[in-house]
This record gives sequence, C-alpha cells and structure tokens, in this order.
Amino acid sequence: MLLTDSYDPAVTEAASLLGGWRVDVRPARELATAVGHAPDARAVIVTTDNPNALRDVFDSARRSGVAVVVGCVDETMRRRAAELRADDWYRVPASADEIAARVRTATASSAPTGAALADRIELRFVSLPEPAELVPGLDRWRDLPAAQQPQWPDRAALDAVLETTAAAVRELLAESNFAASKALVSFTNDADMVLFHVPAPDHKETTDLEITELSQRLGQHIARKLEAAHGDEVAALCDVYVGVAHVYYNPKVRLERLIYRGIREAALAAKSVEERERAHKVADLRSSLRERLVYVDYHPIVEATTRRIFGYEALARGVMRSLRSPEVMFEVAADADLVWELSRLCRSRAIEGMQAGLKHGELLFLNVDPHDFADPEFSETELGVDDPRRVVIEITERTAIKDYPKFRERLKAFREIGFRFAVDDAGSGYAGLGSIANLEPDFIKLDMSLINCIDTNFIKQNLVETMVRFANDQRAMVIAEGVERAEEFETVKSLGVHLVQGFFLHRPERPSDGGAPVVA
Repeated sequence: MLLTDSYDPAVTEAASLLGGWRVDVRPARELATAVGHAPDARAVIVTTDNPNALRDVFDSARRSGVAVVVGCVDETMRRRAAELRADDWYRVPASADEIAARVRTATASSAPTGAALADRIELRFVSLPEPAELVPGLDRWRDLPAAQQPQWPDRAALDAVLETTAAAVRELLAESNFAASKALVSFTNDADMVLFHVPAPDHKETTDLEITELSQRLGQHIARKLEAAHGDEVAALCDVYVGVAHVYYNPKVRLERLIYRGIREAALAAKSVEERERAHKVADLRSSLRERLVYVDYHPIVEATTRRIFGYEALARGVMRSLRSPEVMFEVAADADLVWELSRLCRSRAIEGMQAGLKHGELLFLNVDPHDFADPEFSETELGVDDPRRVVIEITERTAIKDYPKFRERLKAFREIGFRFAVDDAGSGYAGLGSIANLEPDFIKLDMSLINCIDTNFIKQNLVETMVRFANDQRAMVIAEGVERAEEFETVKSLGVHLVQGFFLHRPERPSDGGAPVVA
C-alpha cells in the first residue's frame, strides 16, 4: 500500500508503475494515524507544508518501518525534508516515472532479492568528493566540528550543486548507449551516486573502451552544467570520479552481498581515479610555480559613509583551470608540501599588481596564513614594498595559532616598519574573540555569515554593534564582508561599521598587467 495526502493523478499512476500498489489517500491531519494502523503500508508520500503534521507523519513512519517520500513544492519544503531525513523527495509537480523511482529508492532496503533482477548487473559508482574530504552523507556533517566541515557557503548551496549533478547524470545517460540504465539506488542529497545498468538479454557485455568514454563524457558534461548553473568558482570545487564494477548473479551467494562487493570495488576504482587526478593537479601546481601562473583579482573595500574606495583585498587565482579555485590550489599545495612556495608566489603577484594598479593612498589587504610566518623566507623585507604603511596583512587562519606570544613577536617586526594587521573572517572558524584580543589588529573583518540577512536579524545587529564599539575603543576599524544587498549595506552603515566589502558595491577588479586567465 502507498499512503499519501496527495490527490495528484501522477501519484496514482506511479503506484501502478510499482507493480499495482494500492493507493490510500488521506487528509494530511489523518495521515500519521493511518500510517500506524496500516500493516501493509510500504511507503508514504506526504506533501503537506504544515510542519507539525509533517513531523507527526515522520514519527509514525519511523515507528512502523515505513519509508517516507516528501513531495516538495518549494525550497523551504526541500530543506525541511532534509532536516527530517526523508528517505527520498521530489519536486512537485513530477511525472509518474519520477515519483515511482523515488518510492523505489526509499523502499530499497526491503526490495526483493535475486529472483527479481537479471542474472547480469553492471554497476556504476559516481563519486563527487567535497573540497575538504569525502563525507558519506550530508546529514553527518552536523556532527562535525565547524573547523572540519567542508567550506561550502551553506547546506542549501551544496544541495543545489548535487541536484544539478544528478540532473546532468540523468541527461547524459538518456543520450548515451546506456539509456536503459536505471537509478535503482540514487541519492541526490549525498555526495555519492550508485547507478545500475541491467542490459537486455541479447546485449553484449560493455567494453572497457565504452566505459572509459562514458566516464570522460560524464565528467565533462557535469562540469559544463555546474559552471552554467553555479559559476566557475563553485564548479572548481567539484571533481567527478567514476568507478565501475561488474556484478554477476550467483544463486549460491546472497545478491545483497554481491552488490555490496560491487559498490566497494567501484568505490576503490573511483578512488584510484581520484589519486591519478590529484597527481595531475600536483604536476599542474609545479608548472604554475615555475611559470608563475597565478593571477590576482582585487576586491574593493569602501568607506561605508562616502563609498570611496579605501583599499583592495588581493584574491589569488590559478591560471590553469584545474587550479582556478584558491581552495583547491592550497589543498593541492598542502598535499605536495608546497604551501610556502605557493604563498610566496601569491604575495609576489599581489604586490606587483598593487604597484601597477593601486592609486595613491589606497591600501592593499594581503592574505597571509599563520603557517607562513614559519617560512624562513617570509620576513618584513621579503615583501619588497616601497611603503609598508600601504599594506595590511590579513591573518587568514586556515591553521590555528598555537603560540600567541611567539606569534606576536613575529608581528612586532612587521609593525615597527609600518605594516598593519587585520583579523579575517571574525566570527568564523578559528578567527574568534581570542584572536582579536591576542593580535590587537588594526582592522577586524566580520565574516559574511554575520552579515547575511543582518537587516532582519536583531541578534546579528547586536553582535556587530558591540564589535564596532569595541573597535572604536581600540582605535581599530571594522570591515563588513559579503554585503550583497542594499538592505544589508544600509543596516551595517547604520550600526557604525567603518568599511564595507561585497558585490553590492563592487565586483573584483584586475589591473591591466595582471593578465586574463588562460584556460589550460
């Protein structure tokens, strides 16, 4: 039985596609009770936007072992489905085929075994690792400390990326020789996707060449779709790795065990591809270091009251497509023990652009990680600037500062000849109140998470107002990062924030000698 609160004809048609399931439609307020009193219920499709009724359905379904599929009418419903850990969900309206596929996925744990499947199954395993690490499920992120979580803007943004990826996979398969493939197990809210291809009885075994060609096309197709939907910066954080395993049905071995082995083999194969790609990126990084293939975008920082440009933050980018994202560049550098070399190149390129493109009186905000201060070649003279008073060193804490007294001694030498300091991303990661108190910065950059929607959040307003009062007492200046809306700008200005940075006012700029990025 399929229980639902939806009168959508597509739901009834989907039930017929599931092998003649019976449909029982109930009002949303009665659905939770019906789930608990229907011993033959296999799944429930719920579409109500009433949070209390929705939660009651989930509670009842969990007690009864019934799979829950949520029909989402908007983004709020989709997020709620993720928070409640729905077995699957779909966007309303949806076709009967789509709904039936979601129900199959949700009830996969109780699906029939070997007799219901073909003797020969080919398994596709698609893996999309996050920038920080491969996390088996997004819901597990909530249990990780903030410093260990992949640095995506937010969960909703990552979900959107995964939706785009899932759609791209389905689109490419539909146009390939694998059009008959079925996503018998499909997790669009996870970083991994498992696809099964069940060939027709008269179809010959797929060759390795066909698999290789499909893998290459799949990666290229997903990359294009991600760039189109989310931009180059987000697309650069995503890599696609495809692993394959052949599963041959053996009546003497449980089919579940065969499939598990296949998934494991395919995962290892995907990991092998990932390692090869990582080796290629290390080679690209070494070439970039030799040939200085790094360019710099300069993001304007403006005075809140006058909108006059106060300075620029230097944002390094790799020229090669594989290293376009700074997060990817430094991750590869860390793996290859080349962080100091990459940091030196980024600083050098930023200062070159400063001398060519910044006007008199404008400051350069230069990102420096605490780890860089241990570099024997990094000193107050290594930067090679004519006027150190025009350079603000932003402490970007990718790594925690463990010895503040020793670290302050290093800063003292820079301060004595005119360099100033900023704490970056205050309120995020390691950059907390301890860093501000210990480093005594000239500038405090507030993380964009504090600025986002600040016009409607009184707690954020109080926090920013308190930080501004503290900065005024310490003769420091507060910079609000990530201002993207007029309402946010007016709010931070009214709270006394001194400087503002964000797309609402300016996009990053590139000086004439910086060179346009070359795609390699």
